Amino acid sequence: MKKENQLTPLEKWERLTFADNFIFCKVLNDNVDICKELLELLLEIKIEKIELPSAEYSLKTDFHSRGVRFDVYVKDGGGRSFDIEIQTAHATSLAKRARYYQGLMDVDSVHTGMDCSKLKESYVIFLCMGDAFGKKLPRYTFRYICEEDGGLQMNDGTVNIFFNARMYDKMETEGLRSFFRFLCGMKPTSDFTDRLSALVERTKLSAQWRHSYMTWEQEMKYQARELAQELAPEIARDMAEDIAKDMAEDMAKDMAEDMAKDMAEGMAKDMLENVVQDTVRKRDRDTALNLLRLNVITIEQIAQVTGLSVGEVKELNGAL
Repeated sequence: MKKENQLTPLEKWERLTFADNFIFCKVLNDNVDICKELLELLLEIKIEKIELPSAEYSLKTDFHSRGVRFDVYVKDGGGRSFDIEIQTAHATSLAKRARYYQGLMDVDSVHTGMDCSKLKESYVIFLCMGDAFGKKLPRYTFRYICEEDGGLQMNDGTVNIFFNARMYDKMETEGLRSFFRFLCGMKPTSDFTDRLSALVERTKLSAQWRHSYMTWEQEMKYQARELAQELAPEIARDMAEDIAKDMAEDMAKDMAEDMAKDMAEGMAKDMLENVVQDTVRKRDRDTALNLLRLNVITIEQIAQVTGLSVGEVKELNGAL
């Protein structure tokens, strides 16, 4: 079987599922009722109506700011706003992205004439194919809570939710379990997922959407190349710093080993010299004792022959 990067655009198109960003956006953008039903399922709330979803809706606060492209961004009749993001690849900055999205959604509401004191609830929802926080929970819901009083909520209206699709068996309701099984590539097992599956297949049969996908994928590749070129100097600098750090650590290790080796050699040399000195000294003392017992030469002469001091020879003589 070919790897993903070896597939032609047409082969990739034929393998697309609802979990793929392009199909996900097209299905929810073209089917308001499905988008509304999905939000009600995910959030367990009732929504009277929603505005037409904006697939990959782009927001920027001003000309110089960094824009963001939402996967599916909608509002209901009461002013609440919802952003649904499909996250198939592992990412380490989802929390910061959620924070940024919340800010832009608020700015968008204020730009449409709403006073900031009347901002309604805003939800950022990530449908992750993996565990965003590593705690093996099927869902992570975040609201601002006072650190000093865990029961006190800020009630600013912002809610960030991260679903862990792979934990579908641990979801609270059968509707959620069925949806996330479908999102993970399994067969539909509910009326809702049956309808989703049919919409996915209908989208894939469209020559217009197939052409749009090919164009979209080429644009993504182009943007990826542009981003890679933009980040290359920074990545190269970080790599150089890492390499230099590793080299420094290796050099320090080598220096430490050399120092340890030199110390060991020095200690061994000192120990050997001490052993030799002790051996020679013992031999000289034994010789002096033998000469004293023979009593054939004077103490001064024995000291001269053995290299011992006169005092040492006299001490040995006194011990006989």
